[in-house]
Amino acid sequence: MSATKGIKFEGRFFWAYDVAAGGFLKHLIDEAEASEHSQEPWLSKAVSSWRVQAAITEVGLTLDEEWSGTQRQIFIRLAEGACKKLATRESIPADEVASWPLVDELRIFPRSRTEILTAPVIELDHAIIALVSGNLPRSPRRKAWFYGTPVGRSTIRMTGGDWETVCSANHPLRRR
Repeated sequence: MSATKGIKFEGRFFWAYDVAAGGFLKHLIDEAEASEHSQEPWLSKAVSSWRVQAAITEVGLTLDEEWSGTQRQIFIRLAEGACKKLATRESIPADEVASWPLVDELRIFPRSRTEILTAPVIELDHAIIALVSGNLPRSPRRKAWFYGTPVGRSTIRMTGGDWETVCSANHPLRRR
């Protein structure tokens, strides 16, 4: 099972630590369900998709490129709300993360962590907002951004056109 999850929107792509992505999506879902837009079909469809994407590591997060400008702005406001909620805590105990109901009996797997620091999740949240806003900086040549790690943003070397990842054995998520 990989610890990475691809995040994609309008042909742009980066990697995220799967636990951080799950934490972001859980808080995004909470914001969406509490919003005045919760019954709108596009958002209901997105929430259903986000639940699966949060719970299943191998399913990347592909944001809908067909959203209207208004829908993108709603998404950004929801993501900003998720960020504000995350910012009220320094960390979230792994037991709490594993208890969040997402899809049937599926939950976020916190790996070997005893807690999930919120700062990396917030950094990932900001990167997703920048991606949807068109403001995410280009990654260095032949590399992809990697967000949500306990050490902050880093890069993963990319080879060829097939997005094969070559992650250093020294990366903190690969040392197990």
